Amino acid sequence: MAIRGVLFDKDGTLIESDGTWIAVFKAFLSEVKKVGPDEVDVLMAKAGYDIATNKLIPGSVLAAGTSQESIAVWWPELDADGVAEKYRLLNHDFAHLAQDHMKPLMDLVPVLDELHAMDLKLGVGTNDTHRSATGHMHQLGVHGYFVEIIGADSVAIAKPSGQMIKRFADITNLQPHEIAMVGDNTHDMEEARAGGAGLAIGVLTGNAAREDIAHLADYVLNSIADIPTLLRKLK
Repeated sequence: MAIRGVLFDKDGTLIESDGTWIAVFKAFLSEVKKVGPDEVDVLMAKAGYDIATNKLIPGSVLAAGTSQESIAVWWPELDADGVAEKYRLLNHDFAHLAQDHMKPLMDLVPVLDELHAMDLKLGVGTNDTHRSATGHMHQLGVHGYFVEIIGADSVAIAKPSGQMIKRFADITNLQPHEIAMVGDNTHDMEEARAGGAGLAIGVLTGNAAREDIAHLADYVLNSIADIPTLLRKLK
């Protein structure tokens, strides 16, 4: 199987998910809902936050879904316009908090350098927004490695619809089966299947344990650092 492109999930795959987003969501809820820490935790738990471990639950709305899906959990009474306003608020007024807390899971440059040297086309496919994800990659100094950064708002239906794989294929002039989808959550593996990707590669740097994603993945690796070796073996 000839893999010529790699589409990376972002949170839990390239950057630390819990450390980046839990603080952002808590600050957002505290300020907008005007509630205290205990009530914030209850709201967070409704969308997939484990209060006891201070982690996001694998496969939950918070761990794998879009901002709109989280907002719909927290404000079920809102219509589409109301959700859109909260979405704008989260992704603009609170964007600086994500940048303040963001940490890469490792030094990304050596891995991306190696993959780039293998003549692979690289992209990001995330259920975060295009604007937010682009800002994160710029902040980490790795934006130039990616042909395209695809956000939930870059396609009609976010992961796991398969549309991100298909969009990346169109942009790169690759066939879906020439693309490997890499991610830490079930949504990423399902995106690979729905989009016809050649490989679904799970990594254990996010919320999911091996048993959470192994049944959906072709391979489960410790981190993206293992991808160059895997792809060389598969040539």
